[in-house]
Order: sequence, then structure tokens, then C-alpha cells
Amino acid sequence: MTPPASPRLGEPRVTAAPYLSMKGAAVALLVAIVLFWPMLLADGPLYYNDTYYYWERGNKIAAYLSGQPFEIEGAGTNLTGNADLRAGMMVRSLPYAVYTYLTGASPLGLYLLCLLQGAAVLWAFFALVPPLDRSHRPALLAGFAFVALGSSLPWFVSYAMPDILGAIPVIYYVCMARRIEELGAWQRIALLMLTIGAITTHYGNVPLSIGLAGAVVAWRAVRGSLTRNALILTIAPVLAALALNMTAGVVATHEASPAPKRLPIMLARSLEDGPARWYLDDVCPEAGYTMCEIFETMPDNISDFLWTNDKFGTASDAQIDGVREEELTILWEAFKRYPAEQTGAIFGNATRQVFTIGTDQLYPLRPEQSAMDLTGLISPDVQVDKPAGFAMFDMVVPWATLAAAILLAGAIITGRVAPIYVEAAAILALALIINAAIFGGLSAPVDRYQGRIAWLIPALLALALATRMRSASPSGTLAAST
Repeated sequence: MTPPASPRLGEPRVTAAPYLSMKGAAVALLVAIVLFWPMLLADGPLYYNDTYYYWERGNKIAAYLSGQPFEIEGAGTNLTGNADLRAGMMVRSLPYAVYTYLTGASPLGLYLLCLLQGAAVLWAFFALVPPLDRSHRPALLAGFAFVALGSSLPWFVSYAMPDILGAIPVIYYVCMARRIEELGAWQRIALLMLTIGAITTHYGNVPLSIGLAGAVVAWRAVRGSLTRNALILTIAPVLAALALNMTAGVVATHEASPAPKRLPIMLARSLEDGPARWYLDDVCPEAGYTMCEIFETMPDNISDFLWTNDKFGTASDAQIDGVREEELTILWEAFKRYPAEQTGAIFGNATRQVFTIGTDQLYPLRPEQSAMDLTGLISPDVQVDKPAGFAMFDMVVPWATLAAAILLAGAIITGRVAPIYVEAAAILALALIINAAIFGGLSAPVDRYQGRIAWLIPALLALALATRMRSASPSGTLAAST
């Protein structure tokens, strides 16, 4: 069937993705609220140590830019309008720090933070949904129930962290493989803007997007559909996100960097795995590294290096910046000395990350904390007791995700999935591998890194089967995009 011409800006309805609309945005908000059910188990939004640090850094940035004196409760910090931001300050994303501060300042606090980003991801997913008729509502409802109860989606929609936003670049590049031309002009613009914003919320989203963009360019080149417009739309989110990060760095910290004030996570990973630690033990103090100044004995795990060891936490601004500057040099020298060990560690961590999904590092707020008043937000103790329901879903989510992956693979092999969703499944598989390599291989294999996009497996399965059933139904007509 010949695809319809690409709709123009301002057209009231686009056949390929009718739910990527203003009404669809309202539906996404309502669905996000439905997906808040893990909050019932936790008596509020879920959060992690980093939630506090995002808010604290956003608060500091806002005070610095406004020139107003302020004090962060529990942080022992008092800046005035004449004070510069701490040169050694460490952040994970300046844009997300500001977003956390602004939403946290609203009457809804962390509820609004979760609601807006959850709805944004759901609305982006509507770009993959073709027109569906009433006769297939039972199949759609069954698929939604499976995703809402058995996948990682509700947990990350309820999580006051940027993790869920990592799914938006994956969705975007699924669309870029073929479907983007079938969207209306304003839909393409909206999806592009969402993707740019999502990439900026975590530095790890940049290499993930670069990998997916490269795959899409290669696939379109093989198919002979790599037009100039397609190439621009493919690389634009990455370039724009890098530009935004650099601009934010210049404005807030006077540092022109694609990852301003980043944490030395890769060095921390290599210290725990061994190669960087062995190398520094051999060459310090003669090598003159800042790490040699800070540590007499190199830490052997990430927590001791970045969090619990008072030496790095109380290092001077110049020393913290010095560690950032020498990170890649140390990693390269360590790799040259221990290539097999470093390569094996990365592949081993990445492999574990592929299959690591659950509710670890998703914590309930303490009784003394309020989701609607972040001025008293404190970093949680990692030993916070979790509600009983969490343990059950630590089993449900991985097994449900694995079952969905097997069913999706089986449907593809037997030809029961439309071609567009075969491509989508291939890009999703690649995204899961790249994601595991970046976050597990270079950081640490933990549940939340893979769980943030793993819900796309059952979601894609539900959508693929629903559209397949629709195409086989006498009462329905197959959408051109499928």
C-alpha cells in the first residue's frame, strides 16, 4: 500500500499517528496518574540520593543567577549574589537540576516532577501508535494492563529521577528509521524538542543517542532513504543537546563543556574493577596526578571514591577539577597496561546490566520528608526499609520483561509483526545493548539503568500484537505505516 503524503503544518489530523496530538497529551497526563500506583505502596513518589543532589544544585544555580542570598538546608552552603558557584561542584545534568528545582518549588513538588516527565514519555510513545478502532479495545486494554502492572514503566513514572526520560531518544530513533516522514510537521517539531530536552537530562543519554543516530543513518543509507532532511533530523537532537549543555555550563559554571561539572564516574568504575587502581598504585606519587595528591591508597570501590571517602568530598576546587581533567589520561594509561582486564571488566559489567532490572535504588521518602516541600529534602539512607510490595515486583518485573522479549521475538520470527515494528524491535535491542554498555559497563550494573527503557519491550509487544490483530480483522483496515 502506498503511504500517504506527509501532512502539512496545521492539519487537524495525521493518519499515521493521530494520538500525537493535544488530546493525546491530555490522555498522557491521565495515564501517567494511573501509573502512579507504586506511590500507593510507598506513600509518595520514589526517589534516590541523586534526587536531593539535583534539587540542591538547581537551588544553588537559581540563587547564583538571581543574585539572592540563600542557604540550602542540610548542605551547609550560604552563597550571595557576589559569590561564584563552587568551581569544583559536581552535577549530573545542569538542565535537569534546574527542572528539579522549578518543579520542586511548585505546590505539587515531586508529584509534578514525576507527572510532567511521565506524561512526556507516554506522549512521545504515541508517535508509534497508528489509528486503532473500537473492535480492538480489549486487546489494547489487555496490553496496557500487562505493561502497567508487570513492566518497569509505572516504577519509573513514579520515580523522581531523570531515568524515564531516557526512553524518549529511543522512541525518536525508532521513528527516524522509517515513520518520521508520516508525521505532520508540528508533530516532528514537538518530538524533536522533546528528544533534545530528554538527552540533556543525563550525560549518558548523549552517547546512547549518538549510537542510535549512527545506526539509523546506516540503515537508511542501506535502504536508499537517507535524504538530506532525514539526515538533519537524525543528527539534530544530539547536536542541539550538546549545544544546550555547553551553553548551560557557560552560564552557570563558566565551563564550556558538553558535560560540565561531570562526576568522574568512568574513573571510579575502573578503580573498582582494578586497572586504574593498579596503575595509580604503581605510578603515584611520581606521576604527579591530582589523584596522587588526594589519596595515599587508592579506593577500591565507587562508593569510597565518590561518596563515603572524605578525601575526595573535601578536596579543593582545583583538585576536583584536576581529577576531571586527568580522568581520560589515567583511563588510557591503565588500559594500555591492562587491556585484557579492562576490556573484560567493561564487557562483564555491560552483560550483567543487560539482564539487571528491578526496584533497587528506588526508595520511598522518609516519614520526615515531604514530596511537596523540597526545602527539607535530605539524601536518603540506602538502608531505607522498602514496603513489602517492592520485593514482589523485584521478581515480577524481570520475569514479565523476559516473557515479553521472548513473545516479541517469537512473533517476529513467525511473521506476525508488521515490518515497522520489526525495525522498532531491532532498534530497541540495539538501544538496550548500548545502554547497558554505557551505564553498566562504564558506571555500575544497577536495576534502574536498564529498567528505565526495558518497559519498551512489553509496550512494543502490546502495540505490535494489537496492530497485527487489527490488520487481520475484517472490520479494520491496516494503517499505511504498518
